[in-house]
Parts: sequence; structure tokens; C-alpha cells
Amino acid sequence: MITFKTGILKRSAVPLAIILAVALIGGFFILRLTQRGIVSAVIRKDEAMGILIVFEKDKKPVSNQLLIWYPSRRKAAIMDIPPSMGIILKSADKMSSIDSVYDRNNPSRFVKEIGDYLKFPINGWLVYDEASLAKTIDLLGGVQIFIPDPVLGDETAKGVSLPGGSVVLDGDKANQYLRYALSADNYTEEINRKQKLLISMLSQLAQQADTLGKSHGFKLIASQPRSDFSPGTREELFRHFAEIDVDMIITQFISGSFRTFEDRKLLFPYYDGELARDVVNQTAKALGTDDSGTMQKAVVTIEVLNGSGEKGLANTAATLFESYGYKVVSVGNAPSFDYEKTIMYDNDGDKGAFQQVAGAISCKNFGDAASLPGLRKANITVILGKDFNGRYCVGQ
Repeated sequence: MITFKTGILKRSAVPLAIILAVALIGGFFILRLTQRGIVSAVIRKDEAMGILIVFEKDKKPVSNQLLIWYPSRRKAAIMDIPPSMGIILKSADKMSSIDSVYDRNNPSRFVKEIGDYLKFPINGWLVYDEASLAKTIDLLGGVQIFIPDPVLGDETAKGVSLPGGSVVLDGDKANQYLRYALSADNYTEEINRKQKLLISMLSQLAQQADTLGKSHGFKLIASQPRSDFSPGTREELFRHFAEIDVDMIITQFISGSFRTFEDRKLLFPYYDGELARDVVNQTAKALGTDDSGTMQKAVVTIEVLNGSGEKGLANTAATLFESYGYKVVSVGNAPSFDYEKTIMYDNDGDKGAFQQVAGAISCKNFGDAASLPGLRKANITVILGKDFNGRYCVGQ
């Protein structure tokens, strides 16, 4: 009796296995079919896409750039996601660095943690290791990057030898440039160098678009990174990447404070990530508007003056504005520390950009720029009052 039942179970397991196999194969092809035309569908719906672009070194993520992209408008922004960002990981229910969940064979969990933290949907990922980055750069004919001074490797950037000035880097030199980026003296400069590499790649892709389109160039370029997108969808992505208005890309980063946690220096985002989420949300909205002025904020300059008397408040505000992608060109003290309310001045007449800067800190108190003495150093002057709590103007 036992033998009879075992035989029945064995025979019944065969069709079950076949059904499961068919379902898995069917699911795979359905996924591939639904991926086809994904960019075209997003263009028709006039929506934004989120794509995480990861650069690896020694099999670990060292540069994570979230591409926030409106294909229908050729607009894009990139936000640097530091590998050492300290957050409460949902999948592990513990505090750790974001890169602690990175699996180079399947980065989907890593990408999901980032998307969940920022509360922004990430449609997929592209991962470059040293070999695929070098091959991509060489296929593009090199990338042009400005390096202030010649660089000779030291303890922090071993094996790096880069010329100074505006130079064209081949694949090997591009990998050296990434090591040079990681050896920057400060957090802001490291991010700046990392983002320059990606922007230079997108710029070269745009310049080589005609040549790549006449051959199988886009297919070759798209085949280099690992990805959760199908090969056909990857090619579609890169064809549309070549149409991005590179000169108007907004660059952003996650601001925070560094603290040692479990013997490692981690960046803990300000306001438990609220600021980073706000930056992403506002950026996506700005990219989706027809107002060309909203895109000018990549080059809007701000002068921050402390009128509250609270030590360090102007520097705090400067970091906040820079995380949004604005350029703070001057930080100092106001003529007095008696300002009860924060007040802003539009020195340039760009109402769209002015309203966006004001919205970043919830300021509704505006003055006449003509009343400001002397020459202004920036497009916008912000005088911080006692109502500014480091994040918002309270009560305005």
C-alpha cells in the first residue's frame, strides 16, 4: 500500500513540475513582452522614469546615481546615493549602510531599499563593473572631463595617472578617474567628480548618436552593463538617453552628517531622509512642467546671510540649498541679527526659479531687491530670520 501511494505521488509530481516550468517560462516571456516599448509608453503617458546607475569597484558599489528622467521632455536630473548612507533597512529590519544589502548578482533588493527610502519608484537598474565601464567608454570614443591639475597616484588613489586640463579619457583612464573621485578630500567634491563621469558619458552618447545609429552601436553600448531590463529594452533606453538635454541636467545629492557606526563612517541623512525625499519629489515635478524657467535652477545662484544671530545657521541653509541643486556663492552675516522673519530678494527677475527656492524653505516673505545696498553676488539673496529652524521658515 505504501509503495502504491509513493508511485502515485511520483507520477503526479511530473505533470505538476511541467506546469510549474511552463508557468515560469511563460512569466519570463510576459515580463520581456511587457518591457518592450517601456520608454515609448512612458513618453505617451508623459511620466517620469527612475533608473539607478551603479558603478562598481572590486565588486562593490562605489557610485550610485539615480537618474530621474522625463523622456518626453528630454529633461533629467541625477541624485547621488552614497553607498555609506545609514538607514533602517526594511528588508533586514535593522540600521546599517545601504550597501550592506548589495548583491552584485542581483541588485534588485538594494535598488528596492533605495526606492522605498526615497518613496520614489525606480523602474530598473544598470550596473557597470570596471571592465564594462572601460568597454563602454572606448565604444563612445572616450569621455571629455576637466581635471584642474595633473594627478599622480598616492596612497588614496593608487595607480592613478591623469593629465590636467580638459582631457579625453579612454576606458582605462575613466576607471582611474573613478578612483580619483573616491579619493576626494571632501564629500561634496567626491560627488561632483562621480556625477561628472556619468554626465560626460551621456554627453558623448548624444554626440555619437548619429554614428551609433548607423551601425549596431547602440546595441553594443546597451549590452555592456548588467541590468534587469531585457536587451531590447536596454537598447531602447540608450537611444532615448542620447536625446537628453545634457546641458540642463540637474545634479543633486543627499545631505547629512557623518557618524561612526559599527566601526564604519556612515552618512545619516538630515531629518531622517525627509529632505532627500522632498528634493526627489520636487525635482520630478519640476522636470514634468512646461515652464522652462524651472529647469534653470541648475545654474541659479544664492547668497545666504544670517540675520538671526544663531551661529552656523547660514551654513546649514547653504547645505540645504545645495542638496536641491542650487549653487550657493556667498555665505555671511546680515547687517544686523534683528531679523524676526526670513526675507528673500529676487535680484534677477526669474520668477519661476525664485518661487522654487522660496518653496524649498517655505518662505513667503519677499522684499524689493532695489532696496538692498551694494552689488548683489547672486540671483537670489536670502536673509535668515529667527523663524528659520534649519529646514523651514516657521509660521510664515
